[in-house]
Amino acid sequence: MEQSVDRQGVERKNFVLNFVEGAFFSASGSLMSPQTVLPVIVAMLGGGNIAIGALSVIVWVGLFLPQIFAARYVETLPWKKPWAIKFGIAQRVTVLCIGLGLLLFGAGQPTFALVLFFVFYSLCQILLGVTTPGWFDMFAKMVPTRKRGRLVGIRSSLGGIGAFCCGLILTWLLARFSFPLGFAFAFFLAFGLQSASIVVQMALIETEPSPTSERQPLAAYLRDLPRVLRENAAFKHFLVASMFQIVAAMPVGFYAVYAMSRFNLSNAAVGTFTLAIVGVQVATSLLIGYLADKKGNKLTLMIAAVALLCANVLALFAPSAEWFFAVFLLLGINLGTELLARYNIAVEYSPLHQRSRYVGLMNTILAPFYIVGLLGGTISEVFGYSALFAVGTVASVAGVAMTMFRVQDPRRLFPESQTGEGI
Repeated sequence: MEQSVDRQGVERKNFVLNFVEGAFFSASGSLMSPQTVLPVIVAMLGGGNIAIGALSVIVWVGLFLPQIFAARYVETLPWKKPWAIKFGIAQRVTVLCIGLGLLLFGAGQPTFALVLFFVFYSLCQILLGVTTPGWFDMFAKMVPTRKRGRLVGIRSSLGGIGAFCCGLILTWLLARFSFPLGFAFAFFLAFGLQSASIVVQMALIETEPSPTSERQPLAAYLRDLPRVLRENAAFKHFLVASMFQIVAAMPVGFYAVYAMSRFNLSNAAVGTFTLAIVGVQVATSLLIGYLADKKGNKLTLMIAAVALLCANVLALFAPSAEWFFAVFLLLGINLGTELLARYNIAVEYSPLHQRSRYVGLMNTILAPFYIVGLLGGTISEVFGYSALFAVGTVASVAGVAMTMFRVQDPRRLFPESQTGEGI
């Protein structure tokens, strides 16, 4: 009985530490938002639409492509925390370097600053991708399946409150300081918040080793991956639906740049749009988490897909800048829901000893589809933003249909022992 009490105490402690750590990290996101802040930085440093389109490639391909290679190591490790801490620290250093590059070179040498920005941001996303399989395996190990939704909801809600405050600070910084000082200070604050998150993460407790797989030679490991898709048709259908959702998100990186250009908005509008994104996440995260626990993650994926569809339609027909506030509200629902719902549903499809493999495989398969960001830049250059938003709308309709009719809830397919209850 004493051992049971101790285990429950550790579980409660990890639950609290997980949402505190996540709140710090999530709060930093509004200060370096790839949907609002980063496209404007690239544009002001002299980058065109192709460079802005490349941002989404770096954001997602950098994050996702390394994961299957990292997962090959992670699934052999009985203890996941050291991996998450080591690479998490390295990722946070790159955030500091981006701020320093903007501060030192943004005004006098904008082309050099743009190169530095892309180099360090690429490293940031790659390191985040290397970290993720170990971090999420640790997260899934510490939190039972039917508590993950509420934990993600609390993380997102608290992080959203922090992000809302950071959005207010960002709005003030961009109105108070000329370019690039305001953006540089925003990255320094983001570095401080992310550093706080890693300190909290160090206090997490792994009570027992994870099930492991024997490390295979790389060639054999890669050859074995298609077997997962052959043997798990439900997982494959989920990945196909996710592909359409990625293509549907192609216009997202252009929302802020388009609105600022068409309606002649000031830099402070970046902060306002960011506040819309994080504000709606504060308001909806707990509800989304509750629905994920009670009804499953397929429902939350549907909510994300419909929100993105509505955002694309609204951006296509928006007659004024005020309408874009609603666009970013809808985008906030999508961003606050889709990614973690996708991770959660992937580990629910997977056997316990292959959670990192499924997460890594999912993200590596999906990574190439984020190259559509470059296609989005080309479409907007050649045909205009309306054509880009129209393509996103068509892909959104396909994504909603695929998610509704082809994606199966893993909780109805597999027993609790596979989805990780009670670990």
